[in-house]
Amino acid sequence: MFRNALPVLALIAVSAPLCAQVSTGGLPYGLRAGLGLAQVPVVHAAPFDAERVAADDAARQAERKVPAYARVQQVAAGLGQGGQWTELPNGDRLWRAELVSDGALATELYFSDFRLPENASLYVYSPDGAQVLGGFTAYNNSEEGTFATSQIAGEACVLEYYEPAAVAGIGRVQVSGIGHAYRWVEGAADAGACEVDVNCSEGDNWHPQRDAVVRISITDGQAMYWCSGTLVNNLAQDCKPYFLTAQHCGEGIAASFYNQWKFYFRYERNGCGASSGSMPGTKTMTGCVKRGSSNDGGGDSGSDFLLLEANTATIPPNYTPFWAGWDATGAVSTGGVCIHHPDGDRKKISTFTGSTASTTWGGVPNTHWRVNWTATAHGAGVTEPGSSGSALFNGAKRIIGTLTGGTSSCASTGSPDYFGKMSYHWQSNPGAANMRLKVFLDPQSTGTLSMDGSYTPCGNPVGIAEEQAVGTTLSVRPNPADDAAVITLPAAMRPGTTLEVRDMGGRLVARQAVHTAEVFSLPTASLEEGAYVLVLAVDGRVEATAPLIVAHP
Repeated sequence: MFRNALPVLALIAVSAPLCAQVSTGGLPYGLRAGLGLAQVPVVHAAPFDAERVAADDAARQAERKVPAYARVQQVAAGLGQGGQWTELPNGDRLWRAELVSDGALATELYFSDFRLPENASLYVYSPDGAQVLGGFTAYNNSEEGTFATSQIAGEACVLEYYEPAAVAGIGRVQVSGIGHAYRWVEGAADAGACEVDVNCSEGDNWHPQRDAVVRISITDGQAMYWCSGTLVNNLAQDCKPYFLTAQHCGEGIAASFYNQWKFYFRYERNGCGASSGSMPGTKTMTGCVKRGSSNDGGGDSGSDFLLLEANTATIPPNYTPFWAGWDATGAVSTGGVCIHHPDGDRKKISTFTGSTASTTWGGVPNTHWRVNWTATAHGAGVTEPGSSGSALFNGAKRIIGTLTGGTSSCASTGSPDYFGKMSYHWQSNPGAANMRLKVFLDPQSTGTLSMDGSYTPCGNPVGIAEEQAVGTTLSVRPNPADDAAVITLPAAMRPGTTLEVRDMGGRLVARQAVHTAEVFSLPTASLEEGAYVLVLAVDGRVEATAPLIVAHP
C-alpha cells in the first residue's frame, strides 16, 4: 500500500511456473515410524546479513517500495547432495535433510527441480513434528519443474521424500533457496493494536466476503512481500480462480515471475482478539498468470488494478472459497468495509459509515474512492502495509474498489485511504483494451455492471444472492466452528421452525427442530471441515440463512 510516511509499493519476482500447493495431508513416514533426526544431515543456507538487509529495507522505503518480510537465502540440498537415504524393509526408501537458515523466524523452501514419480510423496515439517506441510505428490509437478512451500515456524525445517521401490531413482528434488522470514510472521508483532479481527462482531454480517479475501506472498529477487487480494466472481459463473489486487503489487514484473506467488486462504483468528486461536496458514495455492491490469504505473495514471488467474483451475472445497460480487456502476456508496491482511497479519476488517468520495491518486481525475474509517466496538480498523490490493465492499456486499494506499494508521485513525474504482478498472485505464477488467468479468459482453457473489457459482449453491433475497441473516458464532456453533435466532419464532444444514451443493446434511429460544447450540463436531449454509425454515418457507464454516484444529 502506498503511503506518505510508510509507503508500500509491492514489486514481485522469482522463478518459473509451478502447480498449486494443494496437498494430500497425512503424516510423513519419518514421524509415523518414530524415526529420530540425530543422524539426519543439517544443511545451512547462506548467512543472513541483517545489516545489509536493514540498509536495503531503508533504501526501498525511500524509493516507495514495499517493506519486505523475508529474504531468499541460497542453499543447495537435494536427492544427490546434502541429505541421507534410508532403506526400508520392503525395499522402499526415504531421503531426509534438515534445512536451516540461522536466526529465521520462519522458513519457506524454493525448489529449482521438482519432479515426483507416481506414489512418491514429499513433506516439509518442523523438527518437533508440530507443523507439517504435505504430502506433495506427482499432482504438484509442473512443466517447468519448480515448486515452493509456505512457512514453517522457526529457523529449521525437515525435508522428507518417500520413494517406493517400483520408482526408485526416478524422482528429482533440488532445493536452491530458503525464504528467511525476519518479521511479520505468526507469533511476531504484526498489525497495529487498533486493527479489528475479521471474526469480531464487526464481521458478523461479512462472512462470505471474508472467505473471498486472501493473503498474497510476493517475491522480488531475494526480497519477499505481502499484499492482499480477493477471489472474484464473473458473469460466466464458471468458478474461474480470478484474484483481484493492485497493479503496484506487480508493477514491472516479468510474466514468468508470477509463478511462485502464494495465495493463503482462511489465514485468520477463529474468534476476536489475541486470546482466540488462529486458523493454520497451510491452505495455500502457488502460482498464477497475469490476466488484466491497469497499465498505469501502479496508479500514476489510472486506477491501479491487477487481475490474476491461479495456475490450477480448481480451488479445494475445504478452503471454503467464496467468489465475491462487484459493482462497476460508479455509484457513490454509504457504509461498507475493507477486509485485508495488514503487514501480512491474520485477516482484519475496517469499517466506514460515511459516503465514498470521488478523488484522484495520480494525475488523472476521478480514478479513486476516498474513504475515512469509523471506530467500532473492537478498534479503529485502519489499513497498513500488506493491505495493498484489498477490496472495498459497499453495503450491498459488492466490491467497489481496490486499495492503492493512503495515510491511515493506528496513530492517525482519522486519515483517509484511497481505493481504485471498479468502474474505472472496467474499461477506462490506459493500455491495451484486452487488459481491461470487463473483458474477464463480463466475457460475453452482456453489459451488466454488477453481480452478487457465491460460494459455488458453477454449481447449485445457496449463495449470497439467495441470502439477500431472504432478507434476514442469522448470527453465528464462532464461525469457523469446531465442536458447536451458537446461533442467535430472530425475535419472532413460530411453531414448525426447523434449522437445516446444507452443503455447498445444496444437499441436506442435517435437520433439527428449533424451539422458541433466543439462542440455539448446533453441534458441529461430526461435520466434515468445509463450508455449509444454515437455513431457518418455518413450515417449509425459508425465513433466514447464514454461512457456516466448520474447521477442526
